[in-house]
Amino acid sequence: MIQEFHAIVNPASGNGRAKRLWLPVAARLRAQGITVWEHQTSGRGDATRLARELVEAGAREFLVAGGDGTTNEVVNGLFANGRPLAPDAILSIIPCGTGRDFSRSLGIRNVDHAVSLLSAGKVCAVDVGRIAYRDHGAPCERYFVNVADVGLGAETAALLNRSSKALGGFLAYLLGATRTILTFRGRVARVVVDGETVFHGPIGMVVLANGRYHAGGMDMAPMASLTDGLLEILVLREVPRRTLLGSLLPRVYLGRHVGHAAVLHRTGREVEIKAEDGLPFETDGEQPGTTDLRADVLHRALLVRTAAPLCAPAVRRVPR
Repeated sequence: MIQEFHAIVNPASGNGRAKRLWLPVAARLRAQGITVWEHQTSGRGDATRLARELVEAGAREFLVAGGDGTTNEVVNGLFANGRPLAPDAILSIIPCGTGRDFSRSLGIRNVDHAVSLLSAGKVCAVDVGRIAYRDHGAPCERYFVNVADVGLGAETAALLNRSSKALGGFLAYLLGATRTILTFRGRVARVVVDGETVFHGPIGMVVLANGRYHAGGMDMAPMASLTDGLLEILVLREVPRRTLLGSLLPRVYLGRHVGHAAVLHRTGREVEIKAEDGLPFETDGEQPGTTDLRADVLHRALLVRTAAPLCAPAVRRVPR
């Protein structure tokens, strides 16, 4: 039985939703006799710093109350130099942010379901994506657990992070994507998967999917597995705005965009994206920098508490 959690809480997540939902959750856990050590964030980077300090001090049970960005920060505090700082550390998620896409990919339906999994769920090892890039010439790395992307998605995430998210995840991302599409212009990039150039030309977006859902519920990568050691790579070629708004955007919420003439799909273990002009990228909604970048997968490197189906052995696939 779990004795204690170190809870990293982002009270601003979900436009204040996390603050409202966390208090009754904490009360429920304490009523069950669980010790909850609460650590609140107050700004960007706090969750990474807190997670790093806690894991180095011996903490092993982590609970995140927030959204995808807060989870991303915590994961980046638990990893360094391509490895977990504590392989036995376990991450649990109370999804109360704006997007909540990683929790969807984990099969977590809502806050009540997440709380039930703290006692009835399974601990499973999932893949973690790693991105290597340079910031003002210095080598950097960033980890992600759900989805990273270059181009249109990154600019939408940047717009949302500057805006109010009071409308909730679905409407906030839909309106943000629409606004970004109206002003976005594709730029030339080269995409290399497992050493093979799969695309070179103007792109709208390149998605690196570890999890299935993205941007407030888009079914971005219906075939994605969190445990197979592979990334699903989706390249959106530059297309007219009317095609993006009238055809592709509605399809992506239903997972019907894969196979569209404008979407190239590949599966692989390593991805390089290069562009003459630096293109912004995002990891789970956070914007660390710009291309060029190299991404790979740390296979089953993070322990998470989730629903049982995820624990089934992954179906091994040959990258294509």
